Amino acid sequence: MTMIILRPRFILQPIGFRSCNNALVNVIIRPAALILLFLLSSRDASAKRPAVIRLEAENADRYGVVVAAERPGFSGTGYVTGFDLDGDRVVFKFKARAGLYELRIRYALPSGSKEYEIRVNDENRTGMLAGKTGVFTEMTAGKYLLRDGENEVVVGKGWGWYELDRLEFVPASASSPGKPSRRLADHGADAGARALFDCLVDLYGSKTLAGQQDFGEIAYARSVTGREPAVGAFDLMEYSPSRIEHGSNPGDYLDRVIDWGRDGKGIVSLSWHWNAPSHLIDKPDGKEWWRGFYTEATTFDLEKALADPASEDYRLLLRDMDAIAVQLRRLQDAGIPVLWRPLHESQGGWFWWGARGPDPLVRLWRLMFERFTNHQGLHNLIWVFTSSTEPGAWYPGDRYVDVIGADIYTEPHSSMSGEWDALRRLYGSRKLIALTETGTLPLPDRMRAFEVRWSWFSVWSGRFLRIIPPDEIRSVYDHPDVVTRDRLPEFLKLPLTRQPAR
Repeated sequence: MTMIILRPRFILQPIGFRSCNNALVNVIIRPAALILLFLLSSRDASAKRPAVIRLEAENADRYGVVVAAERPGFSGTGYVTGFDLDGDRVVFKFKARAGLYELRIRYALPSGSKEYEIRVNDENRTGMLAGKTGVFTEMTAGKYLLRDGENEVVVGKGWGWYELDRLEFVPASASSPGKPSRRLADHGADAGARALFDCLVDLYGSKTLAGQQDFGEIAYARSVTGREPAVGAFDLMEYSPSRIEHGSNPGDYLDRVIDWGRDGKGIVSLSWHWNAPSHLIDKPDGKEWWRGFYTEATTFDLEKALADPASEDYRLLLRDMDAIAVQLRRLQDAGIPVLWRPLHESQGGWFWWGARGPDPLVRLWRLMFERFTNHQGLHNLIWVFTSSTEPGAWYPGDRYVDVIGADIYTEPHSSMSGEWDALRRLYGSRKLIALTETGTLPLPDRMRAFEVRWSWFSVWSGRFLRIIPPDEIRSVYDHPDVVTRDRLPEFLKLPLTRQPAR
């Protein structure tokens, strides 16, 4: 479960690889028309490079917005303001040479970060405008394939209350990500964790593992495609001690998770919606005890607890971590490595572990890492940190993290290249990057065209998979770039006893 801002979909009308065991696998490449267009447009390396396309907002067709010139620093003759009502938008129509372009947006924020909506030809996306308020700022917003000849861009209201100065399309290229080190953050990692991580590194840049949250949606994917995802994503929420105290009973949930991953039949990803250890508000209208992982449902002060190791709240932090370690040890005893994704989406602030800012979060992450590896002796964990796309002080550090995860909820068929490029700028090739939560299926042909090579993706539970057309789900699961459970390499059938660390 995650904090999601629900909103109407933005629609403006008309709108031979080598597997992990080094066995050669023959695949049939079925390039989409989009990729074929891109390849044909770039086949002549000596052709003149396309020019930068600059689009001033004041020259666009305007609906519900107005041109202004009061704020200093704009380009051209002005900027557009008044994005405050649904349907407010600007429409740019322009000619281009076919190819891949990076979009840059120049804007000003009168009052904090804002979401925008954009459609480039037939691709809808949403994104965030961030930065210093009161001045014009430029940011990159991903890559797009433009057509040869006429193109159209529509910028919509989103959250509104921002000022648009201009757009620029800059000729761009895409490249596969580099391979990170195979050394895990836990230098005592067991054979299972090392083997799984080796496989992820081997596949990175060419194959993406299909993943799905929760058993019910895994069963639905199987009913639609005849296949199961390679990654089963599950949650230890009900094992939180404060939930157990209120009568929560996880039953045989972890037994089912162990069955999923036993003998390498599937890859297990675990998150933990950590119900606050204490200070649950437990009142109706969104503050019930069972919503205790949300900031709004608890007064637990992480910063205060960490500042006093002798306090009761600090003791409860350790108690809760030790309770979860008991469950993780059951997977370790079964020989099952875990993609461990704790303290996720901390930068959003809607979960209590992120409510006090980056310093307490980093301290808690490092405390958990040391507690699990050194005190509890857990060495089957691959540590996955859920990152935002903005630079900041939230990152626990390379020595405590193995994989960077992104939780992205955007428009169907988005390439997600903006988020991908931002993460690559932040982390380079030091870490694998995975799409740890998504509300849409990433399309393999778009991933290939834009070189957006997630290590794995995981569609969130509930309605998200079920509103995707079944034919589209099948096309993703059957694609040669996507690894499903039946295609997992043979050596992922891991030994049930730990081997010495290397």
